[in-house]
This record gives sequence, structure tokens and C-alpha cells, in this order.
Amino acid sequence: MVNFLTKRWVQILLLLMLLAGAVVLRRIDPPVVQKLRYMVFDHYNREFPRKPGDQTVIIDIDEESLRRYGQWPWPRSVIGDIPVILKEMGVKSVGFDMVFAEPDRTSPAVIAKALPETEEMAPVRTALETLPDNDRVFAEKIEKAGNVVLGFVAAEADTEAQPPRKAVFDIRGKKTRNVMSFIEKVRHFAASLEPLGKAAAGAGSFFVKTDTDSVIRRVPIIVAKDGGETIYPSLSLETLRLALGAERYTLTVYGEVVREGHGISSVKVGKYNVPLENDGWAWVYFTGHRDSIYVPAWQVLTREIEPEKLEGKIAFVGTSAIGLKDLRSSPLDPIVPGVEVHAELVEQMLNGEFLRRPQFIDGAEMMAIVVVCLFVIFLSPFIGTAMLGFLSALLGVAGYFGGLYMYQNFGYLLDPVYPMLSIVFIFIVSAILTHLRSEKEKREIRLAFGQYISPAVLEELTANPAKLKLGGEVRELSVMFTDIRNFTTISESMDPGELIRMMNDFLTPMTSAVLDNRGTIDKYMGDAMMTFWNAPVDDPHHAVNACKAALEMVEALKPVNDELKLRADNAGRTFHELKAGIGVNSGRASVGNMGSKQRFAYSALGDTVNLASRLEGQTKGYGISVMISEATRKQAPDFAALEIDLLTVKGRTEPERVFTLLGTQEEAQTEGFKKLAEQHAQMLAAYRAMSWDKAMEQAAALAALRPDLAGLYGLYKTRIGEYRQNPPPAGWDGVWIAKSK
Repeated sequence: MVNFLTKRWVQILLLLMLLAGAVVLRRIDPPVVQKLRYMVFDHYNREFPRKPGDQTVIIDIDEESLRRYGQWPWPRSVIGDIPVILKEMGVKSVGFDMVFAEPDRTSPAVIAKALPETEEMAPVRTALETLPDNDRVFAEKIEKAGNVVLGFVAAEADTEAQPPRKAVFDIRGKKTRNVMSFIEKVRHFAASLEPLGKAAAGAGSFFVKTDTDSVIRRVPIIVAKDGGETIYPSLSLETLRLALGAERYTLTVYGEVVREGHGISSVKVGKYNVPLENDGWAWVYFTGHRDSIYVPAWQVLTREIEPEKLEGKIAFVGTSAIGLKDLRSSPLDPIVPGVEVHAELVEQMLNGEFLRRPQFIDGAEMMAIVVVCLFVIFLSPFIGTAMLGFLSALLGVAGYFGGLYMYQNFGYLLDPVYPMLSIVFIFIVSAILTHLRSEKEKREIRLAFGQYISPAVLEELTANPAKLKLGGEVRELSVMFTDIRNFTTISESMDPGELIRMMNDFLTPMTSAVLDNRGTIDKYMGDAMMTFWNAPVDDPHHAVNACKAALEMVEALKPVNDELKLRADNAGRTFHELKAGIGVNSGRASVGNMGSKQRFAYSALGDTVNLASRLEGQTKGYGISVMISEATRKQAPDFAALEIDLLTVKGRTEPERVFTLLGTQEEAQTEGFKKLAEQHAQMLAAYRAMSWDKAMEQAAALAALRPDLAGLYGLYKTRIGEYRQNPPPAGWDGVWIAKSK
């Protein structure tokens, strides 16, 4: 199952399925998604609230007013004084954020009926019955004011009340016959008494529904009764109409702009056009609670307020008293009097500052989810988790600031939350799948290379599998071939068990020397071994490491030979010393997985590899252990090495300057090696100048100085003897052409 999930096409398919699920979920738009969206909108509103206006005022039935005039409800004859006084002080219109649905229980006639029917109370009852009815007085006063809007609200039970409509809605736009299908429907209304409704100049709904978190963000600007055909304005809209002196509303349906989609587009009153959502609701662009717009009702009734503070304003009568239970929550304030919402709406209508979420935004958000997530999905199999996480975070931040830009400059409410969550979710799943694939690749790498490269190189390769380019590539390598000399003679003296044991004793330290110096084992070929450096991971010091490994191999053979001699002596057989020939060359070669579909191996091939093999084959003839090419010597110039010949090996036409490797960088700085190098250079120069006597003399001296190189200098003495008998041709440049591999 894990192997199936780690396939790149499976990962992309799975992420595409998750994207489809995210789109469907967004289409369903469950409450939890809405709540997250509202949190961002609230954050925008808190950080950038609407600039406060000065066009509205709230006549507040506060705690002090209740203390002065008694508990609520007050006599309507008293309440009626409020709009009359406000009119006198220059208020344009007055909206009551309350319903007067039942007769005033403080009316004289109502009190008279409640008195005991006794002879003593008869005169009192008669006197009360002759007094004016409070509701009639209230109706007369609001009619006198001529600018009063009475509110009505949705009711749970049928009250048989039908609010009066004081203004006509002219409907324009496309498919206007369907307008009622979009408007918020209310099953029943609770409206003021019919005489009061007739006396008022306007009637408006203050019906609201909070969101799932009990916060008011949107308000229906127009409503209708379920099954009816009459459209009613909200309290805020109707109060604005009266203030403007308008008689009609213009309701635009389906919009005049294609991108606005279907439904209700806007409502116009006077010169003010109010954009609406397709269901006739409007977002409230809150400026936040302001004590400055509140005027206690008692100050109005006692006329202790300066008329200048009220003149030209639109007033709403409501309450902030806790006991009257008209407290709400807004994005900016956890507790705010409900009447303040109407004032906020009127101010944003007058100032032309609106928050909107047109229908095209839903499509834009869906498109953002699809496009951005597709970008992440198709990148995920090809880039690292860290980079993918960075890009996802960058996209999320861009979404947030993009939404903020649209909010500040256009008043559009874009939802960056759901696209961000979609990106995060797809990123997490992608990261899990990428991790599974990475672990699978690491396991495959460990299986493929665990026996051939050093633990340090293996760790580096598994940490960054991208360094392994499967399929092959051309790159700079240092290649080494190692072989046992006289292997046939040695093997003939051993039984198969002893031979295998001897081979293990030989190859184990040879392998350790390679792996300890970041090399890669290509293959074992009987008694021979091929290794290389700078693949599959980069090694800028590949030639140096190859030279170190060669020297360590030479040293490692000493304890191996001691053990083999001891076993040979104990077995009573002849001891044959193990001697290895090592050839090293550096250059460009092809390296990668090579073979067939059924079986392949990580290997290298090319002229660089062939030359390394030829150099190893020539070590025996020169009587040395390690032979390196000029290319390797140039990349490892600090080692103790001597040039030994200009050699044309089998299969090549151009001569190669070859060197024998004698010691480390430290040994190259010793006086003994410097003296050896100087004398050796003189011998080689005399030899190439055909100064045979001088060359012979120096070769003999060098052989005495370095008995371990006696074979090399013996070779030169033999050549000199032959050249004395058969001098080389004119123009001879000292090149020796190898007669064997």
C-alpha cells in the first residue's frame, strides 16, 4: 500500500480528489466554514472600522431615564412627547426601535376597568373614563410630528397584524417577476396598533437574525410576509426615506451588470443607492460603539439638551437598559444596544460606505481554491517539503493581504480562510506522501548502495536523493583498479577454502580503505576490484581521496601478509606474499545505472576507466605498487610521487605521463624524499637525453638508496643496456610503448 501511495501519479490523483472534496465542501458551506470566514471579516472590521459620521443620534431610554420616569413601559402620552420635541429641535426623522402591539395599560380607561366596582370608586372610574386615551394621544402626537417611523418585527405566532406600507417599491431589472423568491420571508408580523400605524409617517422592520455565533453582521433591508406580495423596508431604510422626503424606493433585481449574478442588486432611496446581497440583506459596516451619539431620553423630555446637538439629525429611539433586553453583539463590541445597528446602517447609507459580498466573489474564491491548489498539487512531487511549505505559506499570506486590499479599497468581503485551509490541508497530505516516497527512496538507495559506498556517503545520499541521477550522466571521476599479482600461482597452492579465506583477507582491508575515503565500490572481479570517486555524490577532492586510499591499501597489506605467513607456516606450505597493483586515473566518464531491465548495476565506463585499468596492469612491469596518471597527479600535487615514464598503453596512441605514488603530503616535505626526487629527476633527464652512462650510474645509486624501488631502476638499467645495443631512432622523445596490458 505504501509503495502504491508513493508513486507520483498516485500522489497527484489523490491530491486532486482532495481538491474536489474541498470544492464540494465549500459549496455546501457548513457552519464551521462560515464561522472561520466571519472571524476574518470581523478582524478586517476591527482593524479598519468605518469612519464615524455625525448624521444620527440615539434617544436612549437608559437606566437614569427609567429611574426618573418609572419602569417601562411608560405611558404613551409621555412617549409621544419625544418625537414632538425632537421635531421642534430640528430632527429630520424619528425611528422607534420598538413595537406598540397592545393597548397602553396605563391609559385612564384601562385603569378605570381595573378599579373595584364599589360606590366609593364610582366617581374615580367615571373621571378616568372621561380622560383621553393614551394610544389616541400618542397617535395624535406622532401624526403631529409627521416624521415618525414605527417598527415591526417577526412573530412566532399569528398575530393577524399587517404593517402598513407607506412607500411604493418600483422594481426594475431582469426577471422582476421573480423578485419575491429572493426576499427574506417572515411568517408572522408583530406590528403596532392599527391607529398608531396609520398615524405614523413610516413603518419599518427591525427584524434581525444573528449568525451561529450570536453576532449581528448582516441585516435584511427589505422583507416580505410569507405568501404575500408586499415588500417592506427596514427601520433604517424607512427612517432615511422620511429624512430625505422621498416617497418611493427603486429596487433593482438581477442587476444591470452581468457579474452581479442573479437576485436583488440594490435599493435606491432619493439619491442614495444602497447595494444589497442577492437576498436583500446588507452587511453592517460597523464603526463601533460611540457614547457621543447617545442622548438620554429624560434630557429630551425635560428639554435639557441643546437643540444644536439634534438639529438636522436622524434619530432612533431605543434602549441601553439591561432590564429591557435589547443588547446585541457586533464584530467590534461584545455588548451593544440593538438600536445602534440602525444608526450604523443609516450612516453607511448616507456616506456611501458599504461592505459587499457580490455573487461573483463565491466563484472567485472557488477559482482561487482550484488554481492555487492545482499549483501546489502539481509542484508537490517535484520539490522539497520545505520549499513547498514556503510557497504554501506565501500563497496564504498573499490571500490574506489580497482580501485586505479588496476590503480597504472596494469594501469587498473576500474569504481567504477556506482557500488557505485547503492549501494547508493539501500541503499536509502532500508532505506526508512526499515523506513516504522519500523514505522509500532512501530504503532503495540503502539497498542499492549500502555495500558499495561508505556510511558517510550513504547518509549524505539518503538525506538528499536528488544527488543520485538515475539513468546515467557524464562527470569527472577518479577511477582505481586493484589486482593481486601472480594470483594463479598463489591459488594453485591452496585448497578452495583457504583461497576464499585469503581473498576475504585481501579484499576486506582494500574495501575499507576505499569506503573510509568516500569511494564507491563498482565491482569485484575475482582477485581484482574497481572503485571510483565523485559519484553518486559530489566529492570535490576525489583525486586526493583516491590517492589516500591507494596508500592505505599498500599499508593494509602488511598485517594481512603477516597473518597469511603465520597460517602458511602452521600448515607447512610455502608462503606467497600478496602484492597488489593499483592504478589510478582521473577524468570524465559516464556513470549511472547500467545493464538491462532485468538486472542493472551502478557503474562507470569510458576512456578514463580503461586507462586506469591499463595503469594497474603496468605496475608489475615497473616494479611498483601504485601508478597514477598525470591528470590525477595535477589534482593531488602535494603527495610524494615521482614521474616514472612517458607511456603509451595498449589501445591508445597518445603517450601518458605516469607517476608512482610513494607517500602522503607529509612525506613529500621530508628531506629524504626531496633528495630522492631531485636525483630521480636527474636520472630521468639523462635517460631521455640518451646520456646512457650518466643515467645508468644514477639508476644504480637510486636503487641502493631506495631498495623498495629496485625493480623500477632495474627496469631502466635493462632498457639502457638494450638502447646501447640498439639505439632509438632520431628524434626519440623518451616514450615507451607498452607491449602488454
